[in-house]
Amino acid sequence: MSPSSHIEDLVISVVGAGGSYTPELISGVAKRPHEELPIGEIRLVDIIPERLEIMAGLTRRMLDASDRKIKVTSSTELSKSLEDVDFVVTQVRVGGMPARYLDESIPLRYGVIGQETTGPGGMFKALRTIPVMIEIAEEVVRLSPSAMILNYTNPSGVITQAVLNHTEARLVGLCSGIPGLQDLLGGVLTPRFGPIETRCVGLNHVGFIHDVRADGVSVTREAIEEATSQLASVSAELERWCALSELIGAFPIPGYCNYYFHRSKSVAKQQEADRTRAQQIMEIEKEVFEEAVDPNTSSAPVALAKRGGQGYSNITFAVLQAMVSGSPADLAMSVRNDGTVKGLPDDASVEVVCHVDSDGATPLQVGEIPLAFRGLVQAVKAHETLTIEAAITRRRDVALQALLAHPLVGDLDVAEPLLDELLGAHGLDFT
Repeated sequence: MSPSSHIEDLVISVVGAGGSYTPELISGVAKRPHEELPIGEIRLVDIIPERLEIMAGLTRRMLDASDRKIKVTSSTELSKSLEDVDFVVTQVRVGGMPARYLDESIPLRYGVIGQETTGPGGMFKALRTIPVMIEIAEEVVRLSPSAMILNYTNPSGVITQAVLNHTEARLVGLCSGIPGLQDLLGGVLTPRFGPIETRCVGLNHVGFIHDVRADGVSVTREAIEEATSQLASVSAELERWCALSELIGAFPIPGYCNYYFHRSKSVAKQQEADRTRAQQIMEIEKEVFEEAVDPNTSSAPVALAKRGGQGYSNITFAVLQAMVSGSPADLAMSVRNDGTVKGLPDDASVEVVCHVDSDGATPLQVGEIPLAFRGLVQAVKAHETLTIEAAITRRRDVALQALLAHPLVGDLDVAEPLLDELLGAHGLDFT
C-alpha cells in the first residue's frame, strides 16, 4: 500500500525515538493542523526503555497541548512498531555519545579531523551503523513493504547508499543542511532577483549549491556577488565562506566545508578546545531530558536549541506533505544516482534536488560536477563506497582502503595505526 492511500490516517514510526531530536519532530506535528498533516498514530521505538518513556510522555503532553488527537505508542521491540505503517523516521545512534566521543577524540591525536559524519569518525559511525540500519530496513520491507523510510541516521548519505543497494526498502536520506542554505540564500537574494530556484550537487555534508536561477535564467555568479556584499562583513566565518564561494563558483554547505577547505584551522580549533562536541552534547542532553521528564513540560525543551540540527522537522514535513497532500515539491535529499550526476556510479547516493510526489522522489538531472570540486566529491564517494563494503564484509584491508581514500587522511602511515586504534576502541572485529 502506498503512503498516499493512507492519507486520512497516516501511521508513522520513529526508530531511535529516545533521542533528543524527537521533541523537535513532535513540535512539527503539533503546529500543523490535521488537514495539513493527517497523522492518526505515532509509534515510538528505542532500545533504551528509560529514554524512550521520557520522550513518549513528553510526546503525549505536547500533542495534548496542541489539541492534536494522535495515538502515541512506545515499544522497545522493533517489529511491534513497523507493521502496517506508512512512514518510518530513522534517527538511530549505535553506541550513543560515548562512541561519538571516541570518533571525535582519537583522530585528533593523529592530526586528523574528529567529526561524527566525515573523516575517520564518520567512517566508524558508518561501520557500526550500516548493519543495524540494514536490519531495520529489512524489517520495514517484511512488515510494511510500501512504507517510505525518511532517514536522518548519520552519516546519512552513506546509510542511504548502503540500504538502497542491500535491501528492497524505499528510503530517502534527509538533512537540514542544504535546505537551510537554500532558505538563507532565498532571504538574501530575493529582494534583488525576485523568486529564485536553486540546484545542488554533491554528497551529504559535501554538497554545493551550484546553480541559482531567476525567471529561468542562471544568475549564479551575480548571486555569489550579492551574497558576498551582504554577508561577508557579518562574521569572519561568513567572510571565509563567501571568499570560498567566489573562488569555486558555487555555495558550499556552511560549516562542513571548513573540514575540507580550511582543514588545518579546523583541526587546530578542535585540538585547542577543552571539550569535544560529544562532551558538549552530553551536557546539553542532560538538560533536555531534565526538562522532558518534568510533567509540567508540554513543549520542546528550551535546552534543545543548543543541540543543533534546527530545521529537522521542517524538511521532514515538507517531504511528508509532498508525498501525501497532492502538492508536489522540489526538495534536496540523498537518493540513488542512476545517471543524475555524471562522473559518479549509478548505484552511488547523491544529494540533489528531487521532485517529490505520491510516487516518491525523482532526482532532477544535474550533469557534470563543476571541475572546481569534482575531484573532492569523487574522492569522498570512493571512500564512502569502500566504507560500505568494509561494513558488509568486515574486512580490515577494505576498511584500511576506505580510510586511506578519504581526502582528510590520505597517508598510510597515519591511516593504519589510526584504523587499528579505532577498531580496538570500538571493539570491532575486522579480519
